Amino acid sequence: MGCEVALPFGAPLAQVRALFDDRDRRFSRFNPSSELNRVNGSPLGLTLVSEEFASMLSLSLDAARATDGLSTPTVGGAIVAAGSDRDLDRRPADVGAVEPAPVPSFHAVSVRGRGVLRTEPVVLDLNGVVKSRTVDDALALAGSGWVFAGGDVATREPVVIGLPGGGTVVLHEGGLATAGLGRRRVPECSVIDPRTGRPATSPWRDVTVAAATCLEAAVAARAALLLGDGGPDWLDARGLAGRFVGHDGRVQTNDAWRTRAPGALAA
Repeated sequence: MGCEVALPFGAPLAQVRALFDDRDRRFSRFNPSSELNRVNGSPLGLTLVSEEFASMLSLSLDAARATDGLSTPTVGGAIVAAGSDRDLDRRPADVGAVEPAPVPSFHAVSVRGRGVLRTEPVVLDLNGVVKSRTVDDALALAGSGWVFAGGDVATREPVVIGLPGGGTVVLHEGGLATAGLGRRRVPECSVIDPRTGRPATSPWRDVTVAAATCLEAAVAARAALLLGDGGPDWLDARGLAGRFVGHDGRVQTNDAWRTRAPGALAA
């Protein structure tokens, strides 16, 4: 998944590694033999998939419904059009002008048992849920402790976490995830705004959310990033703590974050 995974001493490293490797092989856009690429090879009609693929796609559709389509699995075509068709280290620093690509409604996709039905051509991308759900599943596999994967965390015990832009926070349990645009000359192409079909723009460079699970935090962080100035209020309406870093490095938190995080640790 292109990130470092860390666990505490005594965690079942071999089992967690196998879990991440299996998910990467199944859901990677960069693995020609992945199940995701096989499914995207026939982007219209009914496709038979594995139970795990059906489950992960169902989670992604749940996320789309919860965010009014801001986090959606239907952005695959727009991601490719934006230049994210290769690993990060093989992409140019500036991909140039990006033409918008249509993002179909998530209502065009449904899961029926092991069948995926697309009523119009849809190229799927499950990046919005795969890593964070795998972090949650790895913690369940470990049974205790914490799991860290590229900025996403799930824990069952208090852990101090470094935050984008500096500072730390203590997460006692649950999940924490960050969505960001990166520091490249163009927005990170894997973050597509489904409302425009273009790489996302936002007043926020990074949005960090704490929630009951890493999956919930990751979905909410992406939605809040895309909502821009409306992100803090959107999170507050859902009782989720959020921390926002602007492109100038300035930090802003929403009411829920300020209520739950000691000021000395949340800066």
